Amino acid sequence: MRVLTIVLMLLTASPVLADQARDAKQAKLDAACEAARQKKLAPIRQQYVETCVANKEQPSRQDCERFYADYGERMGGRAPLFYDLPECVTAFDFLQGNGDPES
Repeated sequence: MRVLTIVLMLLTASPVLADQARDAKQAKLDAACEAARQKKLAPIRQQYVETCVANKEQPSRQDCERFYADYGERMGGRAPLFYDLPECVTAFDFLQGNGDPES
């Protein structure tokens, strides 16, 4: 009877552990996607800030930086940029169950 109880416990715990492992992998892939996006967005944001400062579009550099801080992110009806990067495609495919990338 004890063996049966232990086997049943292991069988019910296995899907939970698998879900936790999948969630952890998804979080890792999502973080890699976001890091790649931010790396690509950083110089573009900086260029917008420099143009803003040069053209005196805002009262100060800090205001220009604050104004463009969310450039490339989802805002209102504006779609976020760079979700087509390979890291983001991999994360999306994994989320959809279309792949199981190596760790």
